[in-house]
Amino acid sequence: MKKGLVLIMVSGIMVVITILAVVALNLMTVESRTAEHKIKRTRAYFSAQAGIVDAFERLRRGEQALPAAGNQVIYNLAAVTGNTVNTYNPRIIIMSRGAADRTIVNNGITYTCRANTGTSQSAACLFATVDYQ
Repeated sequence: MKKGLVLIMVSGIMVVITILAVVALNLMTVESRTAEHKIKRTRAYFSAQAGIVDAFERLRRGEQALPAAGNQVIYNLAAVTGNTVNTYNPRIIIMSRGAADRTIVNNGITYTCRANTGTSQSAACLFATVDYQ
């Protein structure tokens, strides 16, 4: 009788340990995916920032002219420089400010460049986006 009771107790403990192991494995998998997504998002963010810096430098050096009022220039960084940033290819949009707000939609994203309302504003709006999974 005691051997049967011990077998049931050991089997019950094994089931509990197995359930705890499966839950722990599932939590580790979810945390790993979350961390991986955060790393990709951070790399994409800084890649977009690098695209903005590149656009500023190209404008400053005269390699890229400001578009005419009310127009925009759209380019991919890798197409211009031949390089990617953190394996991402930032898409840069340079829009000249006009007398009124301007909104464009590019690749499903809406960009709004506010009107030039004073002398303290810049002549253009710069946007950078990065596609990542």
